[in-house]
Amino acid sequence: MARVLPVLAVLALVVAAGCLTAEPAAVGPDSPTEPTADAPFTVPDRTVDRTTNPWGPGPITVVVDDHTGATRDVRPAVRETLTFWENAVYPGNRYRPEFELVEGNESADVRVAIEAAIERCSVHEDDVALGCAPVVPTNATVTDEVTVQVRAGHTPATMRTILKHEFGHVLGFRHGEGPGDVMAPNLSSRVDSDVADAAARTYSWASDTLQVAVVSDTTTTDAARERVREAVGYYERGADGTVALPPEFEVVDDPENADVVVALEESVDCDVLGVDSSCAHWDGPDVDDDGVPEYYTDVRVTVAPDGHDRAGWHAGYWLGKSLWTNGVPGPFRTNEHPPAGTW
Repeated sequence: MARVLPVLAVLALVVAAGCLTAEPAAVGPDSPTEPTADAPFTVPDRTVDRTTNPWGPGPITVVVDDHTGATRDVRPAVRETLTFWENAVYPGNRYRPEFELVEGNESADVRVAIEAAIERCSVHEDDVALGCAPVVPTNATVTDEVTVQVRAGHTPATMRTILKHEFGHVLGFRHGEGPGDVMAPNLSSRVDSDVADAAARTYSWASDTLQVAVVSDTTTTDAARERVREAVGYYERGADGTVALPPEFEVVDDPENADVVVALEESVDCDVLGVDSSCAHWDGPDVDDDGVPEYYTDVRVTVAPDGHDRAGWHAGYWLGKSLWTNGVPGPFRTNEHPPAGTW
């Protein structure tokens, strides 16, 4: 299994975004110069007192929008985050924010979007974005709703850590600025030593769009590719109601960049005990260095010769072990290995 550094690190600004990732990443540009889709504010071409509040009169309203249907309510962590920043000891002459957490899905100044996976934050391809938010300079004028993206599935302590960091960006702080070490590049000291593993998460993949490839050194893969396509299509349709918010799949020819590789081999040799004729090996970042990934970035499903004619079933079984399911769906719980046309 691939090993990564056991820390939570911060990806510095990319255009106007500050991202928290599950692996150290490179530093991008320092500050926004014009509004983007992720930076709904303007920076006037004039000198503005640093105490000016870019949000205008009244409290900064905040709404929580959970796109995942997760059972854990993150609003208590959001409330603690807002209280922290309202009472923080600020270095320098900055405005002091006042927040109001509003209910429902109404319009607000800041929308906290809880996501199964964060795709729009620019991070290195090997990293997993845990949170993403635009940096709002103190001399800006907010003209539209600002979105803070946070990945679902964290312990309350880790969720608070991510939220505090991302709201620091919303208040204009860059890495190394702000009170305490909230905006420090390395946040490993501020999270639980035991972070939730991928297998314990509601959605365990780093991406919500998964590419799948079928490879073989000994046999043609055309028929197997079609069977695998049937398997991923079954999941995209919700797997008879067992998969909530299923990911999108794309069956590709190139295995180098695929998230899921189904390998038709002459024998099975994996670290993980598998079903008859197949097994799987998962890779992903190991944030707390416990030997188990917190998110899956890659899986290789190895299928022995007697399973090649049921490659779709074996791919479906192992995907069912790692997707947002209420257990492995029915067609993959039987030793009969039913063909794709019967699902």
